[in-house]
Amino acid sequence: MISKDLLSIVRPRPSDTGGLVYVGGVERDGMILGGKARSPATGETYEIKNGYLDLLKASTGADNVVNLTNFLPGAGRGYEPLWRVHSLRLLTGEPFPNERELEIIKRLVRPARSGRYLDLGCSAGLYTRNLSSILDSGVAVGIDISPSMLREATRRARAIRVNPSFIRANAKHLPFFDTSFTGAVCGGTLNEFGDPARVLRETHRVLEPGGRLAIMGVLRAGTPRGRRLQRLLSRGGIRFFDPDELRSLLDHAGLEPDPPQTYGPVIFAGATRRD
Repeated sequence: MISKDLLSIVRPRPSDTGGLVYVGGVERDGMILGGKARSPATGETYEIKNGYLDLLKASTGADNVVNLTNFLPGAGRGYEPLWRVHSLRLLTGEPFPNERELEIIKRLVRPARSGRYLDLGCSAGLYTRNLSSILDSGVAVGIDISPSMLREATRRARAIRVNPSFIRANAKHLPFFDTSFTGAVCGGTLNEFGDPARVLRETHRVLEPGGRLAIMGVLRAGTPRGRRLQRLLSRGGIRFFDPDELRSLLDHAGLEPDPPQTYGPVIFAGATRRD
């Protein structure tokens, strides 16, 4: 599903001078449930189906093997119950429920109830639907390359009666006009992007001046056992940062980093877009 009003800021190609136009389908209360949108610049049409706007069509958008695993049958349905609800407890070795994580992210991104917020690599939509639940006239937008994840994100949002928008798109080429968002969040996906520096530069571009970014990520392991495991995971395309490296990535993207919060190998990082 996608907000009809959101189409005006969606720019599939960098050369597009106008947003998408809704050309018909099924809508309810300002949300498009299914149908098509067209780019006036190119005449190309994009489907809204299975709860999301598909801008990638036949392209996978994948950078590595890890990205491709999210296309496997059942990947979306299994992601949160099998991994996401346990992940930070397993990584930190301490009780770390999703509610605690979401509260940290909320404090970092400082959501305004009328703002527009982007979830980069939203997976099954944990951050997206949480943001949507605390907004009033604002909107939360989740993007991901995996149809399986986006279908599950839509299902979970509907189950708790919130209305975020979902778009199948690549974070390296954010399909939005400049300064379109009040804030952005990223929950672990920065470790999986093939070019995190480019994603952060794109995030800077679509944030308004003073806009906030909140990240949860995984640092380089400090133990021999952890380093061995991370070397194995790196073969599939996952990369791990140290705090200084992440700070440098944010700084070079035009984002002013906050002091990080670390819990074992897990880092929460906030940053503000410089003018």
